[in-house]
Amino acid sequence: MKGERLAVLLVSILMTAVMSGLAYYFRETLPPWALGVMVVTPVVSGLILLLVVGRKKPAAVPAAPAEEPEPPVEGPEKGPAPEPAPAGPGPEAYVRAFLSALQREGRFLDFLSEDLEAYDDAQIGAAVRTIHRGLKAVVFEMVELQPVIEAKEGAEILVEEGFNPKEIRLIGNVKGKPPFKGVLRHPGWRAKRLTLPKPREDDVLAPAEVEIP
Repeated sequence: MKGERLAVLLVSILMTAVMSGLAYYFRETLPPWALGVMVVTPVVSGLILLLVVGRKKPAAVPAAPAEEPEPPVEGPEKGPAPEPAPAGPGPEAYVRAFLSALQREGRFLDFLSEDLEAYDDAQIGAAVRTIHRGLKAVVFEMVELQPVIEAKEGAEILVEEGFNPKEIRLIGNVKGKPPFKGVLRHPGWRAKRLTLPKPREDDVLAPAEVEIP
């Protein structure tokens, strides 16, 4: 379980680093909401995968044997014990399905495998527009997002005493105790609805494509 969570975390960090770098690169040309989506998409993806991994049930602990077993009671002969129900798909099947959807709609794996140094800024910008459209379709099909704070960026916010640090992160010159008055730099996101993808048991994330002349 720890190994699976670590793998998901590493993938999420990698995706976040790549998309954050692109957001910084195009910070002068793209609107703020587009930059936010580029950064949030891999974070939300990592949360989905972590939720899937977290749903994996722990191994059952065997019950302690009784001190004195009761004598068998005579009765009608019983048939063989029923076979246990087959286990459901593991978290790896959901991870494969999610990566497959990202590749199918946004060519995400191709994008990560590409050497961007071989292209100029105009070519990268065109590619990012297509990738953004596909990734947005995949993520928003599985997750319905809702802002943590219903206010526009740049609005003045009062953070009351007893706020939840999981929902609000204080940045900048934080001194003393709440209440704090500050400027909203990002409204945050919460998953209002989460729909897991159909699990994929095979290890093929994207089929090879062969064009027949």
